[in-house]
Amino acid sequence: GATQYVQMVNEGYQVFNKTTGASVLGPNGISSLWSGFGGVCESNGHGDPVVLYDKIANRWLISQFAGASVPTDECIAISTTSDATGTYFRYAFHLGTNFFDYPHLGVWPDGYYMAMNVFNTAGTTFLGPQAFAFDRSKMLIGAAATFVSPGITGGGTEPPFLPADLDGSIQPATGVGNPFVSFPGSGTYKVRLFHADFTTPSNTTFT
Repeated sequence: GATQYVQMVNEGYQVFNKTTGASVLGPNGISSLWSGFGGVCESNGHGDPVVLYDKIANRWLISQFAGASVPTDECIAISTTSDATGTYFRYAFHLGTNFFDYPHLGVWPDGYYMAMNVFNTAGTTFLGPQAFAFDRSKMLIGAAATFVSPGITGGGTEPPFLPADLDGSIQPATGVGNPFVSFPGSGTYKVRLFHADFTTPSNTTFT
């Protein structure tokens, strides 16, 4: 971030002063961010953490997955200011009943985008990769937020993919979808553009 460095490892996070390297918070358990929130994000966090600095809004995104048995939810906290030691808007997104693994997120002007590897509930069969987009504009103000998804892409033979994460100060043109790039298991880097429509989810495209 502008003045802080936030590090996460499985189930823990810590905030440091970017200039001096001194710890200014933690280490704390990730689930402590959801203290008093209820549900699996407070009581059944499983790690696989992601921390991002939203450079457009000067906010922090901290996440982990959670579930009563297997991970079925993505827990996302957005800082209310640029201070990672302060308060957060907290969200719990129930993705479904499958085993949602390996969450990776990226910041984009119109949303927070995420890739998951989806398995059956036993965790023994890979069902395919799935993309998600969360309503960033709502999350930045603490309003009720939704997500959209094109569903599982390609099936169990489809290689995993990752979303783009915006770096630098030059933003993409309005309406440009977030590029998801597949692992080149077949020798080809597949690139899909994810355009999320939170108002009319049926207009969402992943092409």
